[in-house]
Amino acid sequence: MSQLTELVLLTVFLALFSRAEANPFVYNYEALRIGGLVFTCVLVAGAVTALCWGQCKPKRKHDDDASKI
Repeated sequence: MSQLTELVLLTVFLALFSRAEANPFVYNYEALRIGGLVFTCVLVAGAVTALCWGQCKPKRKHDDDASKI
């Protein structure tokens, strides 16, 4: 489900920033800069989430394991 959401958001994002230009070598630098900033924020948020994924689980007490030895 999350992959479908990401695909839809990416499609909407690209549709908002794509414009047909008469000259293909003229760029809208403001839209390119905003798109780059959004992409960077999403990439950094994903990296932080991936790094902290195993750290955020609640710790369980295993008192019964010591008595089984």
